[in-house]
Formats: sequence, structure tokens, C-alpha cells
Amino acid sequence: MAHDVFISHSTSNRPVANAVCAALENIGIRCWIAPRNVLPGRSYSGEITRAIQQSRAFVLIFSEHSNNSEQVLREVQLAANSRLHIVQFRIDAVVPSDDLEYYLSGPHWLDAVTPPLEGHLEQLKSSMKALLALPAAGSADKAPPPAPPSAPISRPPSPEQNNPPRPPPPLTPGPSPNTWKWVALAIAAVAALGCVAFVVIFALLQPKPPATKAPPPNLIAASPTPAAIQPTANIDSSPPPQLSVRPTSTSTVVSTAEAELYVKEFYRDMERGDLNKTMSYLDDTVDYYAFGPKDKAFIGEQMRQYLAALPGRAFVVSDVKVQNSSKPTIATVLFDVRYSVRDLLGVLSTGHTRTEWDVAKRGDSLKIVRSNWIAYPDATPVR
Repeated sequence: MAHDVFISHSTSNRPVANAVCAALENIGIRCWIAPRNVLPGRSYSGEITRAIQQSRAFVLIFSEHSNNSEQVLREVQLAANSRLHIVQFRIDAVVPSDDLEYYLSGPHWLDAVTPPLEGHLEQLKSSMKALLALPAAGSADKAPPPAPPSAPISRPPSPEQNNPPRPPPPLTPGPSPNTWKWVALAIAAVAALGCVAFVVIFALLQPKPPATKAPPPNLIAASPTPAAIQPTANIDSSPPPQLSVRPTSTSTVVSTAEAELYVKEFYRDMERGDLNKTMSYLDDTVDYYAFGPKDKAFIGEQMRQYLAALPGRAFVVSDVKVQNSSKPTIATVLFDVRYSVRDLLGVLSTGHTRTEWDVAKRGDSLKIVRSNWIAYPDATPVR
């Protein structure tokens, strides 16, 4: 499928990359993103190369993980060699490595370090629409080949050739050389003003770099790689909620033993890749991190992508605590999850998350109505 933009990211930042992809596609900008657009059975590296060469622009989700990623560096090199418009979407306040700085010292960048993400996505959409309206990089250097000289047409001599030539007809007066000079200067001035206006508008779209750092969203609180429910659209403008203070285990809705069994069964079904069973734990609408209420259809598609992208999964649940929430029919469950996952290329990712769920009684069963977390990936980057 034809596309306009290639989205480059570390697997640790896949939730943000998916949100960027959805935001751009919502305004009609076609995106290519791995692993969604990698055709089954095709070479992964070959698909990446072809996708970059066929793009018109390149968006880099720049973070601490992508800054140390060999795969991301190769993608940026390909984009630079293909003379694409490169836009950095910075989600971490880190300085580019020497290798990346070589390619990123000049291109456009947008700072998205501070939440909420929605405002930064709006700026990115405006910037990408402006960039894609420009000619492709390097197109001005490609002049059309000169037309081949036409062969002379031989004609038989006419009788008039022996007659003396007639005087040419009087020429009508045309514009003087000075007139054309002023027209050329006016065109050049208009073009220069247009370039200056575009640079000023684009500069105004860039916020000042902040010093804080936003945690990457991750639904099931299990991996810095794609989350079981990843954000892709309708992002809430409110700041991300904070985890509650670790409480004494008490709740009138569910006991600690019941909550621990419920959480472990959820992750056991995730390990097995049972999408239908995993979906049965969710309420019809889940208040998901800073992204607001999401229905089960949206969440199911994100879980399907997660299970497909990470065929190897292992989770260990510990330290389960329960407390009453502000609503008498809802209990808050806090717990830790140690994860170990492998992607389609066999790359291992490990770490742990501190997770908070709100669960409600629905008949004889519990349903997740809210999910929030803080992720702590291990130091070694995945890509």
C-alpha cells in the first residue's frame, strides 16, 4: 500500500509510535510502521528499506532507547540517503548520540517530553501537513532531460530561392529588457518572502524544551515493548494520573486473596495468547492511563497486535495489595509484574512495572474499569 510517512521507533516506545501513527492517519496521512506493515514471509530488513525509499517523510520517535538503537540508526541513515524530510518527535530529554547527531543536526524536531501527548500530536499533524505540501527533497535538483535535436528536413529547392530576399516585416515593439528585469526581481522577492514565512510558522510550532520526562504508556503493565492495550487515538488532554500510595490491604468489594488470583489468571491467559479469555476480564469501557475511556473493540485490536508482535511471553505477579476506592462498588488493586518477552526477531526484553487497576463487581465476576502503571525496563535497550 502506498504511504506518505515512515515512522521509526524503538520497540520500547511502540505505544507512542502507534499513537503518532493513528493521529496522522486520522487526517489522511498514510503511514508505514513496523511490525504492522511488514508482510508475512518477507525479509524484515528488506521491507524496512523499501518502505523508507518509497516514503515522502520520516518521523523519528526520539527517546533514550532509540538514541542507543543500532536499528534506528540504520533507518535514519537510509532516510538521509533517500533525502527525506526527517522530523524528530522527542519524548525524552536526552542529547543525540554522535552517530545520530550527524544526521539530525539540521532536520526539524518537535518536543513532546511533557504530558499530555495530545497537544504535541496536534503540533506534529500541522507540521507534517506543511512538510508534505512541499516538493520532495532533492526534486528541485532534477531538471528534465533536454529534448533531442530534431533532424533537418530536406526539401526540394523552390523557385523563390533564386530571387533576392524580401525585406522583413516591421517588428511590433515588445517589452524592454528593463521591464523583464523588474518582473524577475518581483518573482524572486515573492518566493523569498514565502520561504521566510514558512520558516517562521514552523518555528512557532516548536515548544520550548522542558526538563521533565513522561513515562511511556503501557496497558497491561508488562513490557517496554508493545503493550497489550496500546494508545492509538482520542488522547485525553488531562495529565497522566499518579499511582496511589501503597495501602493497607483492605476492601469491601474483593479480598486480597481473590484479587491476587484474579491478576495471576489474567497474566496466565496473556502468556497463553488467549485473546478471548483475556478480553473477558475487561469492562465494556476501560479508563486507560491518560488516554481516557476506550471500548473493548479498540482494546481487543491492540491486544491482538501485542500478542502477534511478542510470541514469547512470561509474567510473574507479586506484592498484590487491595484498597477501597472513592466509589463503594469499586476496589483498587495494586501489584508488581516482572516480565520477560521476545519479539519476532528473538530479541529479549525484561523489566518490571508497578500497576494499579480499579475493579468492579459485575454479577459474580470482577471487571477491570481503570488501568494505570509505571514501567521500569531493564537497562539494556532492546533496539
